[in-house]
Amino acid sequence: MPKYRRKPIVVEAVKITRPMTIDTVEGAMTGNPGDYLITDSNGEQYPCPASEFDKVYEPMSPRFDVKTFLVKSYRKVKRKSKEIILSK
Repeated sequence: MPKYRRKPIVVEAVKITRPMTIDTVEGAMTGNPGDYLITDSNGEQYPCPASEFDKVYEPMSPRFDVKTFLVKSYRKVKRKSKEIILSK
């Protein structure tokens, strides 16, 4: 599922192709074709009108993955620290 960023929140969202009603903590909400169905970090889903969505959210680059970034950074630090220890 494509991911979109709302500063500083990251959500997953898909464009709705048919009318649907979603039960949310705020009550039943209706999404229309062209709107987005957002899934937040808690797993809660709610529809968002396309005009609002386009103003608030921006697509994230599919190439940037926080987990991969952290793993690569950890490996670099580990390798550098080994080099420093061996050079002493």
